[in-house]
Amino acid sequence: MPIAAARLLRDYPGVAAGELRALVDRGVAAPSDLPAARAALARTRERLGVDRIRELLAPETALAGAATLAAKAASGGRWAIADTEITAPRGTAAGMVEWFTRERTTDDRPTWTGACPDHYVIVTGADGRQEVIEVTGGAVLPLRFFVDYTDVRGVPIPRDPSYPLEIAGTASLATGEMIGGVRHQFRDLPGGGFRSRLRVAFPAAVPGLYITEHQWHLAAEFGNWVDGYLASV
Repeated sequence: MPIAAARLLRDYPGVAAGELRALVDRGVAAPSDLPAARAALARTRERLGVDRIRELLAPETALAGAATLAAKAASGGRWAIADTEITAPRGTAAGMVEWFTRERTTDDRPTWTGACPDHYVIVTGADGRQEVIEVTGGAVLPLRFFVDYTDVRGVPIPRDPSYPLEIAGTASLATGEMIGGVRHQFRDLPGGGFRSRLRVAFPAAVPGLYITEHQWHLAAEFGNWVDGYLASV
């Protein structure tokens, strides 16, 4: 959260110091501090607005896009997959998928950006694609990309047949180059509740730490989205 706040204030020394501190002590904060920090970050995003945030982050997203293309070129068509699993004690797999799809199609922006401090912009466009500006994995720069949930066949992640329901799509830069994809699958549990298997594909040339860190990113954002779904049932 301090890194995201510093970035939106264009306090780049603060961003650098925050990244270094996170590597050393993981940026641990007391749980009692989180609600106020989340609210402050949400107010900042709302005050700036999507267009201004895009403008503020444009130099960084341009660099991140070029680095991503370089990584893809070096990967030779291979992919690395961040893989995280979350179990919910109640609710259903179908209910989670329906909630996620409804929140996406209705463009409920606070739900999307509030799920993780690394989310700067997540909006659903007129074409149905979801525009995302976020810091993925262990990266230090935000990347701007678009997730197309109608392009399931192009997703470079194999299906897990033990999970019957899924949310999947390809991820591309604004210039059209496909850079990865998502395949999030869900199944009901015999005793109630459901299990989620959440996977994101990156070019294989990215460092292993990048993939590990994105598994934590998935745990953070989907932990909050699962909570949002359970609060609605």
